[in-house]
Amino acid sequence: MQGRTFILRLLAVAILTSTLVAVAKSQVRLELSSYRVTTYTDEQGHKLERLEPALKVGPGDVLEWRLRAANTSGQRLKNVALVIPIPPQTYYLEGTAAPLKIKRGEQEVVALPEFSYDGGKHYGRPPLYKEVTVEENGKKVVRKVQVAPEEYTHVRWVLSEMDPEQAVEVFLRTKVR
Repeated sequence: MQGRTFILRLLAVAILTSTLVAVAKSQVRLELSSYRVTTYTDEQGHKLERLEPALKVGPGDVLEWRLRAANTSGQRLKNVALVIPIPPQTYYLEGTAAPLKIKRGEQEVVALPEFSYDGGKHYGRPPLYKEVTVEENGKKVVRKVQVAPEEYTHVRWVLSEMDPEQAVEVFLRTKVR
């Protein structure tokens, strides 16, 4: 288990480092944090959740990944993509990447999460489909099959505009394999 914990820590540092390097060019400051989600019951019998730093994790643990982005450029930015890679030792928990809602004057702008199953090359809204080659009656046949949420590799939200000094936060949950 120590090896798996080390790998997740190393992966989180690698993701954060690569994210911050990319940020220097785009003038958006990004901070990626991971938390282990624990549940407990209070005195009234209500089930509650607590987020703790993900310093030690094991199989079956639920992790919440939070990406905070701040526009430090001093100008309005267009088409800002916020991406959270899903660590390979985990899988995405369906329905945990919520739409990002931003107030812009009297309007509310919504950025829906998009998903990738191919390492971030292509994104789309579920259901996603991929082509697989199977053998039927001695012949190779290409079939379209639905991609399971457990196969997602990245989640992104694209903001059409991000105002100067604006900060937003997106999140999702994964489960350790």
